Amino acid sequence: MINRKSSVHLQDFPDISFLPNEKELVADMDLVRSIASTALSIRDNKNLRVRLPLNKLIVIGKSAARILPFKEIIADEVNVKSIEIKEDITELAELKLQINFKKIGAKFGAKIKEITIASKSGDWKKISDKEIEIAGIILSDDDFELKLATKNNDEKKFAILALPTNDYLVQLDIEITKDLEDEGIARDIVRAIQQNRKDADLNISDHINLKISSTNPRILEVAKSFEKYIKEQVLGDSLNCVANAEEVKSATKFSYENKLDDGDLVVGIKN
Repeated sequence: MINRKSSVHLQDFPDISFLPNEKELVADMDLVRSIASTALSIRDNKNLRVRLPLNKLIVIGKSAARILPFKEIIADEVNVKSIEIKEDITELAELKLQINFKKIGAKFGAKIKEITIASKSGDWKKISDKEIEIAGIILSDDDFELKLATKNNDEKKFAILALPTNDYLVQLDIEITKDLEDEGIARDIVRAIQQNRKDADLNISDHINLKISSTNPRILEVAKSFEKYIKEQVLGDSLNCVANAEEVKSATKFSYENKLDDGDLVVGIKN
């Protein structure tokens, strides 16, 4: 019997031996995590904030269909509209061989020249993930490294990055349309209002009436276009855009000044 009065740190670790050993599921989820992490790295590199939705993400590689049962998870994590798959990786990338000449020099001194020539000409064969055959010899472990190098890519529309395992590519559509920009602004507005609700110490179920103002007309245009979405997300019964911040502050119980990526936003809340 567990003594609930004792610290959790003093409890026995629960017995999980009854749980099934789902090796395939664990491997699939590891792949899903790696795909999401790689896609988010692209976003970071391209300065595309996570709340800005993107059109699609394409996962490319053998047996890529295995991720389809988890496509909604990936789409939510990466904030994309759709997930697609492709099997053929050769159109967009090729395996590049990088040899650790410093390490193999002591073992194959007389063959280094032949290995170098074969390496540059692509005259080598992959035996397994840890072995290749080149110039009549076998290299293994950390004698070499294989990396997927991308090619033939429209870098204005897509950004491509290989997974660390070098067996899949992530191709992210980075073309930003006005519709995507507007949706991103709407999500920023929602985030600000949710934070303001918290600052006002409102209950999670409290409905509110909103007045907002901004010196950037684009933010107010988006707020009007996405009024239904914003109200649904923040439990708003009404949302009014007004001319200036003072009008917001004088007409509401709580008012907050927020800084969005696209400009300022003053939020007034009545409950």
